[in-house]
Amino acid sequence: MTPTILGRWQTRILLLGTIGIFITFWFALILRNFITPFALLIYVILFGLGWDVIYNVLQSWRWDRDWPPIFFLFGAVVEAIFLWGLIKGIMAWHPFGMPTLPGVTPRLFLVQFVAHYSTVWLITFIVMLGPLKTAFLQWRFKGGRWLGRL
Repeated sequence: MTPTILGRWQTRILLLGTIGIFITFWFALILRNFITPFALLIYVILFGLGWDVIYNVLQSWRWDRDWPPIFFLFGAVVEAIFLWGLIKGIMAWHPFGMPTLPGVTPRLFLVQFVAHYSTVWLITFIVMLGPLKTAFLQWRFKGGRWLGRL
């Protein structure tokens, strides 16, 4: 079954709220900065809720109301470019050169952002396509929802 908008939101929050936090914790240790990685994770969750609405509309135009997994990769690249552009765009326009996105350090490098974002995305994507679908069969038949009735 194709995920509903509520299913998308619940799955995004569940995966990023568990696996995403675990991976982000290790990046925070490596970077010796616990604020920026977790702030980025929160922005990915929040902006992702909006992106999910757009993805849902785009999927409704396809005949089978679903799309191949490669489209998830395209969506992740668009999300990453949007977030990085927002971070650097705000930093460039701020009068003191400081970011206005709370929690994001001005010393965030692109390689750090890409490493964190792509690792979180790749592992949650693998879990969603593999173990999640096999361990929680009902998730697939409830449109991706974890809470609520069908």
